[in-house]
Amino acid sequence: MIALVAEKIKAEFQVSDLQIGLLGGTAFAVVNALAAVPIARMAERFYRSYVTAGFLLMASVFTTLAGATASFAQLFACRLGMAAGNAATEAPPHSMISDMYPKEKRASAISIFMLGVPLAALFGSFLGGSIAESFGWRNTFVFFGVGGAIISLLCFLFLKEPQRGASDGAASEALSTIGVVRILLGSSSLRWLVIALSTISLGSFGVNTFLPAFFSRDYGLDAGQAGFVFGLISGIGALIGTLFGGYASEWMARRDPRWLLGVPALGLVLGAPLFVAGLLSGNLYVAVPVMLIGSAAFYTAMGPSIATLHGSFSAHSRATGSAVFLLIIHLLGQGLGPPLVGIVSDTVSAAMYTGGNFASECAGAAAQIEGSACARASADGLRYAIGTFALFFVGAGGLLYLAARAGWKTVARTAGA
Repeated sequence: MIALVAEKIKAEFQVSDLQIGLLGGTAFAVVNALAAVPIARMAERFYRSYVTAGFLLMASVFTTLAGATASFAQLFACRLGMAAGNAATEAPPHSMISDMYPKEKRASAISIFMLGVPLAALFGSFLGGSIAESFGWRNTFVFFGVGGAIISLLCFLFLKEPQRGASDGAASEALSTIGVVRILLGSSSLRWLVIALSTISLGSFGVNTFLPAFFSRDYGLDAGQAGFVFGLISGIGALIGTLFGGYASEWMARRDPRWLLGVPALGLVLGAPLFVAGLLSGNLYVAVPVMLIGSAAFYTAMGPSIATLHGSFSAHSRATGSAVFLLIIHLLGQGLGPPLVGIVSDTVSAAMYTGGNFASECAGAAAQIEGSACARASADGLRYAIGTFALFFVGAGGLLYLAARAGWKTVARTAGA
């Protein structure tokens, strides 16, 4: 949501791209990551459905309150509350899904669950940008906050709690948080997987936080139009990539288990150059379809990765396993990605500005005056910053390949023993 209203927040509160990056990434990531593990431990002991619904309600309340903020500091504080509430929307549901589906079907099942992210992004981008343009950015927060509260109440009423370990066929004991960390660090395959997903997260959060702003600056689109384009690229791209990644990886893994991570690895290596080519095309009608194809490749990895992770943990430890895993990738990816893109954008923009001191002369709305030297420098700086971080996906593809290879070697050694 921050991405959709970033330009309006920047103009009203006179903040830099770095500050927008901190608001959209670091503020959320640090609190979200630190809250994830204790919430997961709570989910191991109580009904996961109630834990998820309760914290979703908390996130919705803070989202609504963000619409009443009068300063950047107040908005920042509300963002922290959103992050704490949102921490329960990943690990506990992942654990529930793994209890409902056997190992060989988890990649597609988790991928289907994760379609909620692109569907929400699609809906939010199309509608949120229009609300921001017509009624102001504050009402955008109010609208989605009230909507989230309604969904949380529906979860309280209708979300069923599955029996723990129902899909495993054997009783299991819960591990301590330290025990979970030992498994993560003790497996070379999981270590490579954590590094790969952190790299994907770094690129994904960095790029997506600023993509609507890029289309506003480079093509002169208003908030509604930029939100629509962002929804096409990120929302539809994520929808296609998440589904394809889950089902294609699962299908290929029947022939060779390495393809469970090999399919998204190949997609990332092929998709990143396409995304950058569209970004640099300078033509909106070329950029959107080419970037959409590249974006789809970025979203192929999460379902197969969580399925791989859950294969290493017992039914009573999967929520904690997911939480520790997500803590690492969110702290590194979401925490660092947006502010680093903001720093690169501000630095390159200042270097390309020929009128004087970019920081003082182009602050806030001054950089949004169409055709001005400030606007041109701001657009160029953001374009090259996004392009740089999109190339991180190529490296992530190589890291996923290493994770797949390490996992295969472990299986081969075990079979040989």
